[in-house]
Amino acid sequence: MTLHRNHLSALAALALALTGEGCGAATAPAPGAPSPVDTAPTSGQESGSPAARVAPPTAGPARDVHLPAVVRTTMANGLELDVVHTDGLPIVYVRLVVRSGMASDPAALPGLSHVALEMLSEGTRRQNSAQLAEAIEFLGADLTTSDAQASHTISFRVVSEHFDEVMQILADMVTTPRFDEQELRRLKQRERDRLRIQYGDAAMLARREFYRAAYGNHPYAHVDATAEAIDQMRRQDLVTWHRDHYVPNNAFLVVAGNVTAEQVQRAAQSVFGRWRRRDVPSVTVPEVAPRTAREVIVVHRAGSAQSVVSIGNLSLQRGSEDWVPLAVANQVLGGSAASRLFMDLRERRSLTYGAYSGVDELPIAAPFRARASVGRDPRQPDLDRTPQAMDGFMEHLQRIVTEQAPEDEVHAAQRFLSDSFPLRVDTAGQIAMLVADLRLFGLPDDYWDTFRSQIRSVTPAQALAAAQRNIRPDTALVVVVGDAEAVAQPLRRWGPVRVVDDQGRELASYPQDTQAASPTGSSAP
Repeated sequence: MTLHRNHLSALAALALALTGEGCGAATAPAPGAPSPVDTAPTSGQESGSPAARVAPPTAGPARDVHLPAVVRTTMANGLELDVVHTDGLPIVYVRLVVRSGMASDPAALPGLSHVALEMLSEGTRRQNSAQLAEAIEFLGADLTTSDAQASHTISFRVVSEHFDEVMQILADMVTTPRFDEQELRRLKQRERDRLRIQYGDAAMLARREFYRAAYGNHPYAHVDATAEAIDQMRRQDLVTWHRDHYVPNNAFLVVAGNVTAEQVQRAAQSVFGRWRRRDVPSVTVPEVAPRTAREVIVVHRAGSAQSVVSIGNLSLQRGSEDWVPLAVANQVLGGSAASRLFMDLRERRSLTYGAYSGVDELPIAAPFRARASVGRDPRQPDLDRTPQAMDGFMEHLQRIVTEQAPEDEVHAAQRFLSDSFPLRVDTAGQIAMLVADLRLFGLPDDYWDTFRSQIRSVTPAQALAAAQRNIRPDTALVVVVGDAEAVAQPLRRWGPVRVVDDQGRELASYPQDTQAASPTGSSAP
């Protein structure tokens, strides 16, 4: 290998930097470099002091971020089309959202809708599972599916030139699924394995138990399938559920990227034009009784080295006018690593790696939860610190609903929410998700266009009022997943304690220890 003179000079300079000779050692100035005389202190600057820093310019007010125009039309069969044209990369994002999800499952078969969704990618009338997967891969497309209590979403990402082909595949999946018996048997086995793994996770157990206890006999109480329901599901159950809920007037299509509204409308008419409108079965939904007292549920995991704590209540729906002021209050409380819960429970008390809070996004009143995983004291392994964490949680939950947050905290929360929002609109795929939220939650068309100014307009008094209406520590539901032998008795000072196993079956119950609790619900000093 031959090294030229300039290469050798660069290597010599690198050697100086690595050996430290360029960091404080006396060296001859490079040609053209200022002499020592040039670096003499200026008038008013003491010898040996660093040069005066110049303050950066003050940032101007944050501006609202406007989404590209959304072209909204509805086909004759009721399927709504929302198209967003963006220049740039030749990529298109396609999202079909069906307005039915786990809440529409039969009471005896929780998880049926989830299995039906998973089966859509296991073959259509035209193609079996392997052929469908090969066709998607051949186009270089990405397919993802997701479900929630109120919706199913089937999404594709594909280069623009293959948009029409992906639309045909999507239409085949949602209108003519195969529901093959052999593929169903395989999927059911995978689902059983998934459930065993998923509910080995304490955080997932806490979420499942929280929803179950918070919603009672409401359909939203179920967040997933059960192994028993998986065993009982039959092909005809999937066919019936799909026939009842996968109808065009119960769905909408969002397309964003390098594509025109005319292209989307033409393709949609071609592949979805024969999709027949039908009435969706109505579901009688019971009212959720409001809580009148705090309750503690311990999901027993013998020998657990840590506890997962969730504290909260049913709060508000995503479309509520309180959503924005509550978002500001929650950011002060536990929205990020700069918020009160994190800075106290992690940084000051060293009880957890992270403590957060937030509200789930649902079309009905959704859970607000403050949560953290709390381990044993490394210096005293026999000391469970869950009660200490409860002290911290309840202190901050009471404070956020009784004290107006200082201006500087509210301003910092607004800056975080406002300044991070542009990161949510930097790709066509993210824009498609935001447009889907507009339709799913019934938000106004200009909601995201004014989101930053809405956040910045919240006053400390409005944030406090929203927190008072939607966060209720005195009647909160407390779910702790951990070793009941270590945590059940100490937690009695926060309310009556019910101990259940990982399937929700009651193992024991204990009355509240009123001697250990103050009238406000905070721990006695």
